[in-house]
Amino acid sequence: MNIRVISVFLLFLTLTVNARSVSTHTTRRADGSDISYYLFPQLRHSLNDTLLLILQGSDCNSVLQIASIFTDYKNIWPEADILLVEKYGIDKRLSFSPDVERVDCPIQYLQNDSPEQRVADIQAVLDILRKDDKYQKFIILGGSEGAVIANLVTEKVDYKNATISFNGGGRKFIDDVLHSIVSGYANSDEAEESVKSFRSFSNHILNSKPAEFKVSGHGYNWWHQMLSIDQLEVLKKINTPLLIIQGGRDLFVSPQKVDEMVLALKRSGKENIEYRRYKELDHRLNNIEGESKRKEVVSDINGWLKSKLGNPNKSMQPTADGAAD
Repeated sequence: MNIRVISVFLLFLTLTVNARSVSTHTTRRADGSDISYYLFPQLRHSLNDTLLLILQGSDCNSVLQIASIFTDYKNIWPEADILLVEKYGIDKRLSFSPDVERVDCPIQYLQNDSPEQRVADIQAVLDILRKDDKYQKFIILGGSEGAVIANLVTEKVDYKNATISFNGGGRKFIDDVLHSIVSGYANSDEAEESVKSFRSFSNHILNSKPAEFKVSGHGYNWWHQMLSIDQLEVLKKINTPLLIIQGGRDLFVSPQKVDEMVLALKRSGKENIEYRRYKELDHRLNNIEGESKRKEVVSDINGWLKSKLGNPNKSMQPTADGAAD
């Protein structure tokens, strides 16, 4: 089956995190497996009351290997403590690989990773962290698949203060995959053949019982759930501030479908959701010359957060980052 979606969500480079700055934790799922999660402060000396949850895309890598988290995305709110949650079957012992079809991807990940599982794991971790009442403000940021998860988590929890989801696609995942397929072909006949193949695959997944397989680095649960999510309906249920960001030159998700979804939200009367379209940027927030504009986008997000949360306490100025750059 010729499916051109192998690199749909792989966004980030690798980075080794300063182990002294990160505290590692685990908690148990109902099935007895461990959820690994990490906390690190961005301020060396403070009693910080803000937690920033950053969600990675769909790659089979430890979240500690996502360089952009530590070089850029942490700066959307530099005063926050950062929370990172691993996916099912993954912990910091897994080395980085840019290969979506990596042969050493844990079988537990392939069998169990899904949007529902990620949301359940995140909720379990947040429930633990809320028990000591340290954090009064919660910010959620996610890109690509992480944007979808950010929206789903925001729908589920009632104590978040602001959410940012970027390059997460439109209402239906199939539209984004088809956009990615067509964008990858110069020959229209070949593109049409691949589109037909994926439509057949999609219909089969949505109408079949669970089965063991791996396609583009994911198993049945992931594919079935991603193809079933209606992001428009998810977003309609969210009433706290949410910023949607989309690159206009994105070849992996459809900017047009995001435009249509946002228009539908406006027509439904949603006033808490804002939309910013960066027409010259791609899925990785690079411009047409290939230059990263991530820092500029992060600065814009920081400004948006200040308009929603207010300026952080001026006395809480960073004295040292909580992770290596």
